[in-house]
Amino acid sequence: MSENRDLARSLLAAARRRARVLTKNGRDQARNRKDEPPLIGGGEYQGPQLLGESLDELIVERGWSEKVRDSDLFAQWAELLGAEIADHVHIVSFTAGVLVVSAESTAWATQLRLIEGQILQALEKGGFVVGELVIKGPSAPSWRKGGWSVKGGRGPRDTYG
Repeated sequence: MSENRDLARSLLAAARRRARVLTKNGRDQARNRKDEPPLIGGGEYQGPQLLGESLDELIVERGWSEKVRDSDLFAQWAELLGAEIADHVHIVSFTAGVLVVSAESTAWATQLRLIEGQILQALEKGGFVVGELVIKGPSAPSWRKGGWSVKGGRGPRDTYG
């Protein structure tokens, strides 16, 4: 919750800094206008600001540049590896140079392991440095229900006698 307040305060501070950047003539003209109410925080209103500029300033201010660049991998996944692979393989996470992907079947997971070198080359051409590629297949269904279990049981077969 406090992080959201800090974010809002940072955006407000950036907007106020932009509003203060006026020439001397702009200030004099704004002071002579009697019909407009004074702005909170001093400075004169310059009009609407571009959201992209404010976000770029916030990203640099917070030190998020590397995280934003790494998040582009999620958006460019289909372009880098092709639509067929992107339809069957999804990114789970990408942190500290470790890319974790999940394949929809064991066949796709095996195929990815065979072409792992080509995948790393394609990602490198796209500007992403991947030190390790972790490929996960689909997980098996769990027969365990509830919080209690019997040790030494035969699993779901135990029910049928």
